Amino acid sequence: MKKLIIFASMITFVFCVPAFQGAVEFKQNDGSTFQGTLKGDEWFNWIEDKEGRIVKYNNSSKNYEYAKVEEKNGTLDLVPSGTKVDIIKKLDRNASEFFKIDREILKKIWNQKKEKAYEYKKK
Repeated sequence: MKKLIIFASMITFVFCVPAFQGAVEFKQNDGSTFQGTLKGDEWFNWIEDKEGRIVKYNNSSKNYEYAKVEEKNGTLDLVPSGTKVDIIKKLDRNASEFFKIDREILKKIWNQKKEKAYEYKKK
């Protein structure tokens, strides 16, 4: 019984950790790679490139793409934009700023996701 309680406590602790803080290499569908860092927690998480632009994985294209904010049913979320991560190298600096997402919007999305998670737990 004592072992079961200890095991259950350890499992609970394992699921409550922040994202890895170091740089991670991500591989694109064509074999190219880029460096990014994982951000967020169990409610909301994302990848950031070296310049702080947010990246999401697109299941359709099998590539990591710059994210954009989209609203569905009054809830904001990050979705892939259709622009592959390495394309910025080929664009000018002004285009690079287009993919920056305001930190206040990220905070709002994060809070919405936490609230939904708490509502779900209450049911």
